[in-house]
Amino acid sequence: MTSLKRTGLFGAFVALLLGAAVLSSTLSSCAALNALAGVSRIQFKLNDVASVRLAGIDIANKHSVSDFSIMDGVNLLGAFSSGKFPLTFTLNVAAKNPNQPTQGSTVLSSLQVSEFPWRLLIDNHETISGGIGAPVGVPAGGTTVIMPLQVTVDLKQFFADKGYNDMLNLALAISGQGASRIQLKAQPTMSTPIGSIKYPNELTIVNTQFSS
Repeated sequence: MTSLKRTGLFGAFVALLLGAAVLSSTLSSCAALNALAGVSRIQFKLNDVASVRLAGIDIANKHSVSDFSIMDGVNLLGAFSSGKFPLTFTLNVAAKNPNQPTQGSTVLSSLQVSEFPWRLLIDNHETISGGIGAPVGVPAGGTTVIMPLQVTVDLKQFFADKGYNDMLNLALAISGQGASRIQLKAQPTMSTPIGSIKYPNELTIVNTQFSS
């Protein structure tokens, strides 16, 4: 009989501990939900374009055909005639977390861009698509974090109606004017301490203002 009583007391004690753990977890979850109730989504903007190369030739600081050497001109024309005219560059996307950090809480400061599927438009012409290789943390308080996207676009493939000079001028415009000739369509997913939040609609990201 004594053994049965001890077993019953032990069971009650375990149940009490489990109840306390569940209550603590519930309260913690509620606190996290309350903290996330007013969360603003991470905002995005095209910051700039860097490391622009056309058919392997650096075209930074070049504005017209006359800025190229004779050898560069020969190589560019040869690449165009080969059937491929690859333009490569780094598109730097600025990500901003507009939430203000809450004292004693890491909920708002733990936001990450976990997924960022994107489509690239040049002069409103859709070209390639891609994503990010790893999550990017964006601290609260309005700090801007740069997400570099590595882009390779074969101008011959997507602008087949344009001639050599038109494609060259397009590449020079992207290099000189940066992201003003580019739009990015993206539907990010934001990682939070209580789960992922996918943006309900695809964003149009440009260089003039932040989108969220």
